[in-house]
Amino acid sequence: MVERTRTPQFPKLAYLPFSRGPRVCIGNSFAMVEAQLILATIAQQYHLALTDGYKVQPEALITLRPRDELPMTV
Repeated sequence: MVERTRTPQFPKLAYLPFSRGPRVCIGNSFAMVEAQLILATIAQQYHLALTDGYKVQPEALITLRPRDELPMTV
């Protein structure tokens, strides 16, 4: 007797249309580049400055980064 309550088992990544593997969305790379260009275009219209008197404390992990948040003014 077949159990009808069990969910069917599919191979991992069998069909994930916008994910990864051989069926990845062909526009994925283009969309990422396009998003970067749009963000850069918008960001050019603003000037960000570190809040006066704030000292950045560096932290060395895999890359060098600030230990705490960076208070900025727009």
